[in-house]
Amino acid sequence: FFSRFYLFALFHLFQPLSFLSVRSMKLDKFVIELDNSENAYFAGQEVSGKIIIDAPEPKKVNEILLELKGRCRTAWTKHSGKSRKHCNNSEPYFLEQLNTMYTHKFTQDDGKDRVLPSGHHEIPFSYTLPKSLPSSFEGDHGFVRYTCRAIAERPWDFDIVSRTAFTVVGIEDINSDPMLSEPTSASESNQTVAALCWKASGSVQAELSIAKSGYTPGELIDALAKVQNSSGKARKACLKLTQHAVYKAKTFAGTEQSKVTKKQILRKELGEVAAHASLNAPVERIRIPALPPRLGRCKSIQISYTIDLEVEATVTVSVPITLGTIPLLADLLTHSKQSVVKNGSGPLHKISMPGDDAIVQVTITDEDGQTHTEDDEMSNELDALLSARKRVRMPSSILSELYPTMPSPYYRESFFGKVDISDEKESIQFGDNEFAPKYPFYTD
Repeated sequence: FFSRFYLFALFHLFQPLSFLSVRSMKLDKFVIELDNSENAYFAGQEVSGKIIIDAPEPKKVNEILLELKGRCRTAWTKHSGKSRKHCNNSEPYFLEQLNTMYTHKFTQDDGKDRVLPSGHHEIPFSYTLPKSLPSSFEGDHGFVRYTCRAIAERPWDFDIVSRTAFTVVGIEDINSDPMLSEPTSASESNQTVAALCWKASGSVQAELSIAKSGYTPGELIDALAKVQNSSGKARKACLKLTQHAVYKAKTFAGTEQSKVTKKQILRKELGEVAAHASLNAPVERIRIPALPPRLGRCKSIQISYTIDLEVEATVTVSVPITLGTIPLLADLLTHSKQSVVKNGSGPLHKISMPGDDAIVQVTITDEDGQTHTEDDEMSNELDALLSARKRVRMPSSILSELYPTMPSPYYRESFFGKVDISDEKESIQFGDNEFAPKYPFYTD
């Protein structure tokens, strides 16, 4: 009887406290709104926004804190028979914790409590990102993720937390490597030295060529495929765009481990190559979707891509390509000139990007730091400067230090869509638990 009475009393004693705790947690709104509507920033850019709070009634809140965090994390479990090894690694980039001091002006007369008044509150903030950050990435066994958290810290009660993730675009400049603008090719055959006699029954040879190896999402890959089928069987041929990811981590004992994944992004059928026949396909154009670029500044995850010519059950020819975030400026200028001819414009160049109807003035910076504006008489000089790899400048507000006048790209959500970014160790009452990075997208 006494045991039952004791349990009954405890239940009714703590029930009101639990109810009050839940009730006191209630806020109509507690969100982080970034000033950039895309929630995407190049490394080195300033992230600015505001914390918005809608309180239906006064709340005791000691502090409104803000945390900005960037890190890479890899994790997977390695099975070997009945034993399992957990592999993981964490690579921090920055952790900035700020006290907004917003509640200090609401300190009560006793000098101890701070009560946030009911109504609408906006708390602005800004933070400049480091310049050496890798791009956001969400993969099967790891991620590069950037988040912003707002914490309402309350006395003798649970904190209220809101979180938002945002995209960081690393500076991966295709212009920095001249080899990426050169044509490249590869060839393969299923004939081997040890089986030369097999040639009598026929071999298959394949060759793949592309106009350049450096691209950004939205660009077109011009691929030329050739197949010589000397065998007695017809074989299908196709082109593929493939992503290769390498994740690095360590076991509890400190042993380094790696995990490799391969994903087919796109596939384009070229048709069937008849027996004892050849295929000289016309140039195939493959549009690169919104994919993560190489992670040049990340030590734990490596991303690369290949264009593959696959001949059924015989050979596969792979040509590596590099995805960056800043396109070849010479290509942008060529596209600009084509737009001028097509649209019948004057010396001003229209950069053809969806949603951007602005006319931009192309300028050049010479070796002496002098800026020149292109006009009709200047086109020969402009071409000469381009061939000498001078800097072409086009207006932009994002890459103000590298290319002060390059046009801002627009962004597309990752080809792989949204992923779950919830953390078991973190209690979040506001904000999204799903997130998809966005990548700069350049297109015709």
